[in-house]
Amino acid sequence: MLFAHNGVIRDLEALEAQVGRDMRFVGGDTDSERYFALIAKEIRTRSSIGAGISAAVGWIARNLPLYSINFVLATADELWAFRYPETDRLFVLEREAGGGYGRDLHHVSGALRVHVPDLHRHPAVVVASEPLDDTPGWRPLESGELVRVRSDLSIRSSIVVDSPPAKPIRLAGSTAGRSSPGSTRS
Repeated sequence: MLFAHNGVIRDLEALEAQVGRDMRFVGGDTDSERYFALIAKEIRTRSSIGAGISAAVGWIARNLPLYSINFVLATADELWAFRYPETDRLFVLEREAGGGYGRDLHHVSGALRVHVPDLHRHPAVVVASEPLDDTPGWRPLESGELVRVRSDLSIRSSIVVDSPPAKPIRLAGSTAGRSSPGSTRS
């Protein structure tokens, strides 16, 4: 599995206690590594990616101070994306070949440069923290929404956390609903 997290989780000691013996797989000191370890542990315990993710994010939402726990998780044949809570955005786009315009995906902003030339020939599902082009159909995920993209590019989604965080934190200089460059480290 490949995991990318955008956000901040605090009280890493409590998170480490929940991860338990699986902390032996964590080599670094970031909240993201511990978050991924908890998700991996819950997936293994429940023998289901969706159930494991739901258990892990639900526990974090109920027990830890957090700013955002958005993530993308890729397996050999699926992509999973999760947004929680409203603080940082996450978008999904079901993109036909060429994005409806017969062109590749290209985006440049102050903090991001994305160029995927083969998307003028292939359909795709794109998950991003901001719309990357003017292709119609970029959809913001709801808070607590878990999206599953299968290898045939079919999408299923559901709300797996439907209450606000028990211990929300606010980062200096952040604006709810917008990503804050430089605010992803704890």
